[in-house]
Amino acid sequence: MDRLIVASVTFRHLPTEQREAAAEPLEMAARQFTERVVLHTCHRVELIALGDAGDPRRYLPPEAQWATGVDAAERVLLVTGGLDSAVLAEEQILGQVREAYQAALDRQETGPTVNELLRRAIRFGKRVRSAAIPGTDRSIADRAVRWVFEQSTLSARALRALVIGTGEMGHLAALRLAEAGARLTVASQSIERAAGLVASLPDASIHSATLLADALLEAPGFDVVVIAVRTSSTQLDIGHVALDRLPLVVDLSAPGAIAAPLADQLGSRLLNLDRIDGAGVASSLPPGVETRFRAEAHAEATRFGTWAELRSTGDGIAALRSHAEEIRQRHLNRLRHRARMDADQLDAVQAMTSAMFGELLHAPMLVLRRDPEAAARIRQLFGIDQ
Repeated sequence: MDRLIVASVTFRHLPTEQREAAAEPLEMAARQFTERVVLHTCHRVELIALGDAGDPRRYLPPEAQWATGVDAAERVLLVTGGLDSAVLAEEQILGQVREAYQAALDRQETGPTVNELLRRAIRFGKRVRSAAIPGTDRSIADRAVRWVFEQSTLSARALRALVIGTGEMGHLAALRLAEAGARLTVASQSIERAAGLVASLPDASIHSATLLADALLEAPGFDVVVIAVRTSSTQLDIGHVALDRLPLVVDLSAPGAIAAPLADQLGSRLLNLDRIDGAGVASSLPPGVETRFRAEAHAEATRFGTWAELRSTGDGIAALRSHAEEIRQRHLNRLRHRARMDADQLDAVQAMTSAMFGELLHAPMLVLRRDPEAAARIRQLFGIDQ
């Protein structure tokens, strides 16, 4: 576990421009580790890695925050569960972790330790996601659109909105605006992508698709401009707006896509990634549930630490017991969250499952005591290292 490290550059420590500048050196540092997954989103870059002997921090850029061992495992769980996000329990982060993990698997950049940690983190993220309150902010785009409606003096149906970008954030923002009744123009460097997004919106016939260059010429006529791109080549500047009728502007791009002179003119009419953390206060988790999940993340990280230590010592009996107990506790946690059971009923289930697992594992334990070399086969059979 002392070889496990998570290095982070996030919105909590650096503004967007500095964060994106630090992303490349952190991604380059990833190459120094035997097992690695890099998560890069609009709000963070996280390197999850297993290093060789020695101090792994020597590879990291100075801007990076870092944690090792059980603390590193706990951070991965909290990030995947959306408990470190600007929008609590956001939906996108779980999919982003999955994609980053799958990309690392495809490149054969992971191994047993990082694989096990990411699988546990994804299971934890699913539990957090299932507990969220319907109708609350579940993404940065949700919060951004909420801000638009709070700031605008026009009704939703009177709004004319320009959405630049057809990626995940652009799509989500367009969908939320359209659901509220706003009339949209979707712009992209590809008319096919813009038209495809429009076709997926409610009341698609009232919306339109256009090329980015044409949209920028028409920008002064819009009440709201949402820009969500992943390139620094797209810049909205003073010449694209009417200074006597400034629109509300949402910049969900990393790096930012609003030129500094326009940002100064917009003032409080601009919402970007550095401001979005304070743009809404509605929690997506019921009272007390966030605290419970944070405690669960700590407990799960501790169990992962035990798993990793047992794996390294080759203690087959202890590893099998630990594996069985983790499965039992995972299902008991689900039961606590979903079933209405009093304390006596839960105690009865605890006792029953403990006895059931004890009886089930009795024969494998006898084999391990007689033949320590059977540990490898037991691990393979029960998927302990997989």
